[in-house]
Amino acid sequence: MANTERTEPRGLSAYFAANRTLDAYPTGMRRWWMLILTVMATVVSFYEFGFSLLPLWLPALHFSLSQFGYFLAFAVFLSGASAMYGGPLADRHGRVVVIDLCLLAMIVLTFANLLMTGFWSFVIVRGLMNIVAGLSWGALGGLTRDMSPRVSRGVAFGLLTLGAVACQFLWNFVPGVTLPYFHTWQSQIWIMGLLAVAIYIPVFFFLKDLAPNLRLMVIESEQTGAAYESGEIEQGPAQAAPGSATQAFAELLSHWSVWALTIGAVAFLSIALTVQNFGSEMFAETYKYDAATATSAASKFWLFNGMMLVPAGYLSDWLGMRKALSLALTVLVLIGLAWWIPTFNHPLSPRQLDLVVLVMGALTASAYIPWTAQFSELLEDISPALQATGWSFFQMVFRVWIAATGILVPYVSKHYGWSAWMWVTFGCATLFMAAMLSVRGYWRPAASPAPMRGGTGAPAAAGAR
Repeated sequence: MANTERTEPRGLSAYFAANRTLDAYPTGMRRWWMLILTVMATVVSFYEFGFSLLPLWLPALHFSLSQFGYFLAFAVFLSGASAMYGGPLADRHGRVVVIDLCLLAMIVLTFANLLMTGFWSFVIVRGLMNIVAGLSWGALGGLTRDMSPRVSRGVAFGLLTLGAVACQFLWNFVPGVTLPYFHTWQSQIWIMGLLAVAIYIPVFFFLKDLAPNLRLMVIESEQTGAAYESGEIEQGPAQAAPGSATQAFAELLSHWSVWALTIGAVAFLSIALTVQNFGSEMFAETYKYDAATATSAASKFWLFNGMMLVPAGYLSDWLGMRKALSLALTVLVLIGLAWWIPTFNHPLSPRQLDLVVLVMGALTASAYIPWTAQFSELLEDISPALQATGWSFFQMVFRVWIAATGILVPYVSKHYGWSAWMWVTFGCATLFMAAMLSVRGYWRPAASPAPMRGGTGAPAAAGAR
């Protein structure tokens, strides 16, 4: 890493350094509590994707579904651009200061939804929510890595992803339960806003950062963290975070493996994006289902998807193999798609489709989570000072792809049929496998640094794994 001059924190950063920083690596329930608080923060940070009130907003705010489509493409570009700044900020100034400020802004903007009176006020308020969400993601990904030694990294990122899924569940479940009693979209904003405040309170008071010297260590296990603290493993010279976002991304993106893993994973997520944004319409047109049956089938994809996030992470940690597990499960995804897509011309019964989407949801989650742990470890091997920057880059690419699929999916399905688009997702999953195979190493876990007084703990070389 290029040498950069270290500066003492000032102002708000100084306050967080003094009052919201852990000087010893947390272990046991304290560490898991930090991870649970990070998941809670993730729920609020994903409020910008809470569009379950769209059927109420369209007539009340006088805009069309096509206008909303243009807004969505614009909004995800905004969040992708802001993510490019949020990650380097979190690497330089700490994760929690960025998270707390972004969540506070998200809550204020949630209540600002009550001020929307038409399309352009909708664009302003919801666009700002997307900017804030993009700023927060790098800090959330970085903090998840900080609070998870490598031996439990998969479970940690399974929990983080579960927070995003839980947010979408809440935005659909809460209005479904309360709208029969509170009939306006404004009432739902009050309910969800107050729920966000309730989630934010423990995050604000109890979520803490690691001290910068600990953040820059590669922690294999809780025992390794304790060994650093006791001096059994001597800390090597700390690497300073780059002084600007430009420097951070210049260093990160000089490694082609970051490009390969990011683009491959984003391509793989095309399957989930298709079901999330177009599943109901695809099932209704392909299998001639009514709207209720098609929507129910699409929702079942997320049932097992959410349920498998943490178990998949646990299996990845237990086996100690990220790449091999992800590749094996992706092969099963490809087999599932190869069987499923031809049925688009021979309709399945609702019960059969439910079973297919349950299995596909479970497999896609189980293949993706080991990748998150591998990507985090790759970023550590490049430089622990670039963790949040790396997750910001992933989020930027992902959100650009969301916008692109919003244009591509309707075009391909209209001109060539839904099966043609699903074969595109098959190709995307194949690209994911190729990207994983192109990155050297990560077939087995790195060896833990041996505790030795007077030695220097260092991460194992990725190529040796």
